[in-house]
Amino acid sequence: MSGFIPYLGEVFSNVNYRRPEYRNSYSGSEKSSRGSSMDLSRTPSKSSSKFSQGIPDALTFDKIINGGTCPPMTVREFMNYLEFIEHAPENLQFFLWFRDYTSRFEKSKPCNPFSTPPATASSERQASSSSEFQSDSAVGFDDAAYDKRPMTTLAVKTTIDSPPQVTAPWETGFDKEAKSLMEVRPAAQDSYSSIAQQTFSRAGIPIPDINLPYRDEIDRIIAIYIADNGPRQLNLSSRQRTTLLERLSTTTHPTAFQPIVETVESSLRHQAHPNFIRWSICNGNKPRQMFAKGLGVALIIFGFLYAILTTLSNMSRGWRAFSALFWILGISTLYAAFRGMCVVLHGLHHRHLRPWELWESEDSAMYLDDTSGSGKYEEYPWVKKYEKRFVIRKIFDREVWVQEPALRQIQDIIFLQSLLVGTGVAVVLTIIFLAVPRGGLF
Repeated sequence: MSGFIPYLGEVFSNVNYRRPEYRNSYSGSEKSSRGSSMDLSRTPSKSSSKFSQGIPDALTFDKIINGGTCPPMTVREFMNYLEFIEHAPENLQFFLWFRDYTSRFEKSKPCNPFSTPPATASSERQASSSSEFQSDSAVGFDDAAYDKRPMTTLAVKTTIDSPPQVTAPWETGFDKEAKSLMEVRPAAQDSYSSIAQQTFSRAGIPIPDINLPYRDEIDRIIAIYIADNGPRQLNLSSRQRTTLLERLSTTTHPTAFQPIVETVESSLRHQAHPNFIRWSICNGNKPRQMFAKGLGVALIIFGFLYAILTTLSNMSRGWRAFSALFWILGISTLYAAFRGMCVVLHGLHHRHLRPWELWESEDSAMYLDDTSGSGKYEEYPWVKKYEKRFVIRKIFDREVWVQEPALRQIQDIIFLQSLLVGTGVAVVLTIIFLAVPRGGLF
């Protein structure tokens, strides 16, 4: 109880909270400076407000990427959001790979990035085994907390669930039978190398020396993220692309990616991340939100009918005050529903499982491979299964507890806002009907 009072005071102090605005794109003025953009080990920035721009300090981009959050605000959910909602996961996939690549490159410390013998699949695995991936790395988010939820659910078995490798989990699907970027079949690697060489040739840039360290891995990255019509081609300008290829023709050092890492990170920080926070606040699926809106409208209409009938009757004015109860419930429910929240689910601090979380599929591992990265949304196995579910079943779908405290606090604030709005409007309407003389019609 001692901690509840301060928490309640904090909720009331942020009653004017507003969700992050949905961003279709980010402006150049919002981009990070060149110096700070390359700082991959930075700590969350301090702001004058705990809820700066609708995002609390506990849910900053760095917190999520570094594994400092709980479901449903982990890197895993962030990736699922970009994959299944925005249909553009390539920026985060590349960013996580780059963090991991930088870590491995620095730990291996090649004596000369211009002359070190090429890193083969076995040598790269050997280098990675000497430097285990820690919790601050791209795959270092804690999935154990995800399994401690009080309600049993089916988790989608993607490559994310595999033991930590030396690469980001979403980069392990370059080959369907491979478990990491270092385990690509020779035939597949030859294809990647051929595409990379064609990319250099078309840009009028000399093909790089094969003796550069991690050359095979860089070829795969070029074939997938940089080459024209690549399965996960990044949205880069022609100038950025040419500059990157010129650098990669002479070195494989992580700094060669500086021109595009800044663009990718800025897009993630100023567009994808705020949109993810806004989307995660919603605790109910679309059918549940529509149901909540309909229920709210029904309660409001019933309140008006009750107030009108009691006003036209011979009943005393006191009976009219009961209409305020329907208005409070109806307006609060409607207000919360327009912000993606169901007050019933919030009362339990639950959320609906996402459609892709409802089914466990053996084919889920190919969601994030290099061929499916550019696939159509309808090709995911769970899409057709979810579409076949009855509407009633969708409305009352399976639920899971919201583990992230900061997200629960945001939802508490929105719930408080809905109650205050509902109470305020109900009081005004009640006073109006109380002021009307008795009709005496029946």
